[in-house]
Amino acid sequence: MDILIWIIAGALLPWFPFSWIFNRLLVSAPGAWARALTVIVLPQLGLLLLLKSGAWYLLGQEMPTALRALALFTAILYAYRAAGTRDMQIWARFMATSGLSLTWLLVGVLPQHWEMQLFVLAWSIPAALMLIWAGVLTKKTGGSYLGLSGGFARVLPRLSVLISLTALAATATPIFPNFFALLQAMESLPIIWMPLLLLVLLLWGWTVGRLLQDLLFGIYHGDAVHDLSVAGTWLGGLTLGVFALVGIFWGGIWIIN
Repeated sequence: MDILIWIIAGALLPWFPFSWIFNRLLVSAPGAWARALTVIVLPQLGLLLLLKSGAWYLLGQEMPTALRALALFTAILYAYRAAGTRDMQIWARFMATSGLSLTWLLVGVLPQHWEMQLFVLAWSIPAALMLIWAGVLTKKTGGSYLGLSGGFARVLPRLSVLISLTALAATATPIFPNFFALLQAMESLPIIWMPLLLLVLLLWGWTVGRLLQDLLFGIYHGDAVHDLSVAGTWLGGLTLGVFALVGIFWGGIWIIN
Protein backbone atom coordinates (compact mmCIF):
# COMPACT_ATOMS: atom_id res chain seq x y z
CA MET A 1 0.00 0.00 0.00
CA ASP A 2 2.84 2.40 0.85
CA ILE A 3 4.42 1.74 -2.56
CA LEU A 4 1.16 2.61 -4.30
CA ILE A 5 0.93 5.85 -2.32
CA TRP A 6 4.45 6.81 -3.35
CA ILE A 7 3.75 6.06 -7.01
CA ILE A 8 0.55 8.14 -7.03
CA ALA A 9 2.25 10.97 -5.15
CA GLY A 10 5.20 10.86 -7.55
CA ALA A 11 2.78 11.29 -10.46
CA LEU A 12 0.90 14.20 -8.87
CA LEU A 13 3.84 15.93 -7.18
CA PRO A 14 6.29 15.03 -9.92
CA TRP A 15 9.53 13.20 -9.47
CA PHE A 16 11.31 10.85 -11.83
CA PRO A 17 10.32 8.33 -13.19
CA PHE A 18 6.62 9.12 -12.55
CA SER A 19 6.91 12.73 -13.70
CA TRP A 20 5.87 11.69 -17.22
CA ILE A 21 2.40 10.86 -15.83
CA PHE A 22 2.12 14.39 -14.45
CA ASN A 23 3.01 15.83 -17.84
CA ARG A 24 0.57 13.55 -19.68
CA LEU A 25 -2.22 14.66 -17.34
CA LEU A 26 -1.41 18.29 -18.12
CA VAL A 27 -1.38 17.65 -21.86
CA SER A 28 -4.73 15.85 -21.71
CA ALA A 29 -6.48 18.78 -19.98
CA PRO A 30 -8.87 20.47 -22.46
CA GLY A 31 -7.81 24.07 -22.97
CA ALA A 32 -5.43 26.56 -21.40
CA TRP A 33 -7.55 27.34 -18.34
CA ALA A 34 -8.04 23.64 -17.62
CA ARG A 35 -4.28 23.07 -17.86
CA ALA A 36 -3.66 26.03 -15.55
CA LEU A 37 -6.10 24.62 -12.99
CA THR A 38 -4.55 21.16 -13.34
CA VAL A 39 -1.00 22.37 -12.65
CA ILE A 40 -2.26 23.98 -9.43
CA VAL A 41 -4.53 21.18 -8.20
CA LEU A 42 -2.52 18.03 -8.99
CA PRO A 43 0.56 18.89 -6.87
CA GLN A 44 -1.68 19.89 -3.96
CA LEU A 45 -3.46 16.55 -4.18
CA GLY A 46 -0.13 14.72 -4.22
CA LEU A 47 1.07 16.65 -1.19
CA LEU A 48 -2.17 16.04 0.72
CA LEU A 49 -1.92 12.33 -0.07
CA LEU A 50 1.56 12.19 1.43
CA LEU A 51 0.63 14.24 4.49
CA LYS A 52 -2.71 12.63 5.31
CA SER A 53 -1.50 9.07 4.73
CA GLY A 54 1.50 9.62 6.97
CA ALA A 55 3.87 8.52 4.21
CA TRP A 56 5.70 11.85 4.37
CA TYR A 57 6.55 11.34 8.03
CA LEU A 58 7.57 7.71 7.65
CA LEU A 59 10.78 8.97 6.08
CA GLY A 60 11.74 10.54 9.39
CA GLN A 61 13.81 13.63 9.90
CA GLU A 62 16.76 12.39 7.82
CA MET A 63 16.00 12.48 4.12
CA PRO A 64 17.14 9.33 2.27
CA THR A 65 20.00 9.95 -0.15
CA ALA A 66 18.12 8.23 -2.98
CA LEU A 67 15.14 10.57 -2.57
CA ARG A 68 17.37 13.64 -2.55
CA ALA A 69 19.19 12.40 -5.66
CA LEU A 70 15.94 11.69 -7.52
CA ALA A 71 14.54 15.13 -6.68
CA LEU A 72 17.65 16.90 -7.97
CA PHE A 73 17.89 14.64 -11.02
CA THR A 74 14.26 15.44 -11.91
CA ALA A 75 14.87 19.17 -11.51
CA ILE A 76 17.99 19.04 -13.69
CA LEU A 77 16.43 16.80 -16.34
CA TYR A 78 13.34 18.93 -16.88
CA ALA A 79 15.25 22.21 -16.71
CA TYR A 80 17.46 20.90 -19.50
CA ARG A 81 14.45 19.74 -21.48
CA ALA A 82 12.80 23.16 -21.05
CA ALA A 83 15.92 24.80 -22.49
CA GLY A 84 15.54 22.67 -25.60
CA THR A 85 11.96 23.60 -26.45
CA ARG A 86 10.49 26.68 -28.07
CA ASP A 87 6.86 25.83 -27.37
CA MET A 88 5.50 27.85 -24.47
CA GLN A 89 3.09 25.17 -23.30
CA ILE A 90 5.82 22.54 -23.18
CA TRP A 91 8.18 25.04 -21.54
CA ALA A 92 5.64 25.77 -18.81
CA ARG A 93 5.08 22.05 -18.14
CA PHE A 94 8.78 21.26 -17.95
CA MET A 95 9.56 24.22 -15.71
CA ALA A 96 6.69 23.31 -13.39
CA THR A 97 8.03 19.76 -13.16
CA SER A 98 11.55 21.00 -12.49
CA GLY A 99 10.47 23.36 -9.71
CA LEU A 100 7.87 21.11 -8.08
CA SER A 101 10.31 18.21 -7.83
CA LEU A 102 12.32 20.26 -5.32
CA THR A 103 9.45 19.81 -2.85
CA TRP A 104 10.90 16.38 -2.15
CA LEU A 105 13.99 18.04 -0.66
CA LEU A 106 11.90 19.32 2.23
CA VAL A 107 11.14 16.01 3.93
CA GLY A 108 11.27 16.73 7.66
CA VAL A 109 12.23 20.40 7.12
CA LEU A 110 8.88 22.25 7.11
CA PRO A 111 6.69 21.01 9.98
CA GLN A 112 3.48 22.86 9.06
CA HIS A 113 1.12 21.65 6.31
CA TRP A 114 0.44 25.20 5.13
CA GLU A 115 4.17 25.84 4.65
CA MET A 116 4.42 22.86 2.32
CA GLN A 117 1.32 23.98 0.43
CA LEU A 118 2.76 27.47 -0.05
CA PHE A 119 6.03 25.98 -1.29
CA VAL A 120 4.14 24.00 -3.92
CA LEU A 121 2.02 26.99 -4.95
CA ALA A 122 5.18 29.06 -5.44
CA TRP A 123 5.98 26.85 -8.44
CA SER A 124 2.45 26.10 -9.62
CA ILE A 125 1.18 29.67 -9.97
CA PRO A 126 3.80 30.90 -12.50
CA ALA A 127 3.33 27.71 -14.52
CA ALA A 128 -0.44 28.23 -14.53
CA LEU A 129 -0.04 31.83 -15.72
CA MET A 130 2.37 30.76 -18.45
CA LEU A 131 -0.10 28.13 -19.66
CA ILE A 132 -2.81 30.81 -19.82
CA TRP A 133 -0.56 33.17 -21.82
CA ALA A 134 0.33 30.27 -24.12
CA GLY A 135 -3.39 29.75 -24.71
CA VAL A 136 -3.87 33.45 -25.47
CA LEU A 137 -0.94 33.41 -27.90
CA THR A 138 -2.33 30.29 -29.58
CA LYS A 139 -5.68 32.00 -30.15
CA LYS A 140 -4.03 35.07 -31.63
CA THR A 141 -1.34 33.46 -33.80
CA GLY A 142 -2.46 29.86 -34.21
CA GLY A 143 0.18 28.34 -31.96
CA SER A 144 2.50 28.85 -29.00
CA TYR A 145 5.66 27.74 -30.81
CA LEU A 146 8.20 30.59 -30.84
CA GLY A 147 10.68 29.06 -33.26
CA LEU A 148 8.95 30.07 -36.48
CA SER A 149 8.28 33.71 -35.76
CA GLY A 150 9.77 36.01 -33.13
CA GLY A 151 9.52 39.72 -32.57
CA PHE A 152 6.25 39.54 -30.64
CA ALA A 153 7.37 42.54 -28.58
CA ARG A 154 6.45 44.78 -31.53
CA VAL A 155 3.06 43.32 -32.40
CA LEU A 156 1.94 42.07 -28.96
CA PRO A 157 3.75 44.35 -26.50
CA ARG A 158 1.38 43.92 -23.55
CA LEU A 159 1.20 40.15 -23.85
CA SER A 160 4.98 39.97 -24.36
CA VAL A 161 5.61 41.89 -21.14
CA LEU A 162 3.34 39.56 -19.17
CA ILE A 163 4.95 36.47 -20.70
CA SER A 164 8.42 37.83 -19.90
CA LEU A 165 7.58 38.61 -16.28
CA THR A 166 5.88 35.25 -15.83
CA ALA A 167 8.90 33.45 -17.29
CA LEU A 168 11.13 35.27 -14.80
CA ALA A 169 8.76 34.28 -11.99
CA ALA A 170 8.79 30.65 -13.12
CA THR A 171 12.60 30.54 -12.92
CA ALA A 172 12.86 31.76 -9.32
CA THR A 173 14.00 35.31 -10.01
CA PRO A 174 14.60 37.23 -6.75
CA ILE A 175 11.52 38.97 -5.25
CA PHE A 176 9.25 36.15 -6.40
CA PRO A 177 8.18 33.56 -3.76
CA ASN A 178 9.82 30.56 -5.40
CA PHE A 179 13.24 32.23 -5.03
CA PHE A 180 12.85 32.14 -1.26
CA ALA A 181 11.32 28.67 -1.51
CA LEU A 182 14.52 27.67 -3.29
CA LEU A 183 16.58 29.13 -0.45
CA GLN A 184 14.64 26.93 1.96
CA ALA A 185 15.45 23.93 -0.21
CA MET A 186 19.11 24.96 -0.14
CA GLU A 187 19.07 24.99 3.65
CA SER A 188 17.92 21.37 3.65
CA LEU A 189 20.89 20.20 1.57
CA PRO A 190 24.34 19.22 2.81
CA ILE A 191 27.07 21.33 1.22
CA ILE A 192 28.21 18.42 -0.94
CA TRP A 193 24.90 18.52 -2.85
CA MET A 194 25.00 22.28 -3.46
CA PRO A 195 26.71 22.12 -6.90
CA LEU A 196 23.73 20.15 -8.25
CA LEU A 197 21.26 22.78 -7.06
CA LEU A 198 23.45 25.50 -8.54
CA LEU A 199 23.35 23.55 -11.81
CA VAL A 200 19.55 23.71 -11.66
CA LEU A 201 19.76 27.50 -11.27
CA LEU A 202 22.19 27.73 -14.18
CA LEU A 203 19.86 25.72 -16.42
CA TRP A 204 16.89 27.86 -15.41
CA GLY A 205 18.82 30.99 -16.34
CA TRP A 206 19.71 29.45 -19.69
CA THR A 207 16.17 28.36 -20.48
CA VAL A 208 14.55 31.69 -19.60
CA GLY A 209 17.18 33.50 -21.68
CA ARG A 210 16.39 31.33 -24.71
CA LEU A 211 12.65 31.80 -24.26
CA LEU A 212 12.91 35.59 -24.03
CA GLN A 213 15.23 35.71 -27.02
CA ASP A 214 12.75 33.77 -29.15
CA LEU A 215 9.82 35.82 -27.85
CA LEU A 216 11.13 39.36 -28.02
CA PHE A 217 13.72 39.48 -30.78
CA GLY A 218 13.56 38.87 -34.48
CA ILE A 219 11.08 39.95 -37.13
CA TYR A 220 7.44 38.97 -36.92
CA HIS A 221 6.26 37.30 -40.16
CA GLY A 222 2.66 36.38 -39.28
CA ASP A 223 -0.68 38.01 -39.93
CA ALA A 224 -1.81 41.16 -38.19
CA VAL A 225 -2.93 40.43 -34.63
CA HIS A 226 -4.57 42.34 -31.80
CA ASP A 227 -2.78 42.64 -28.50
CA LEU A 228 -4.14 41.51 -25.15
CA SER A 229 -6.93 43.76 -23.89
CA VAL A 230 -6.20 46.48 -21.35
CA ALA A 231 -8.41 44.74 -18.79
CA GLY A 232 -6.60 41.44 -19.33
CA THR A 233 -3.26 43.22 -19.02
CA TRP A 234 -4.26 44.83 -15.74
CA LEU A 235 -5.54 41.52 -14.38
CA GLY A 236 -2.36 39.69 -15.35
CA GLY A 237 -0.17 42.48 -14.01
CA LEU A 238 -2.10 42.59 -10.73
CA THR A 239 -1.71 38.83 -10.32
CA LEU A 240 2.03 39.04 -10.88
CA GLY A 241 2.25 42.06 -8.57
CA VAL A 242 0.51 40.22 -5.74
CA PHE A 243 2.75 37.21 -6.39
CA ALA A 244 5.83 39.46 -6.09
CA LEU A 245 4.52 41.07 -2.88
CA VAL A 246 4.06 37.63 -1.36
CA GLY A 247 7.66 36.91 -2.32
CA ILE A 248 8.89 40.09 -0.61
CA PHE A 249 6.91 39.20 2.53
CA TRP A 250 8.24 35.62 2.40
CA GLY A 251 11.77 36.93 2.00
CA GLY A 252 11.35 39.23 4.99
CA ILE A 253 10.24 36.32 7.16
CA TRP A 254 13.11 34.19 5.89
CA ILE A 255 15.66 36.91 6.69
CA ILE A 256 14.25 37.48 10.18
CA ASN A 257 14.30 33.78 10.99
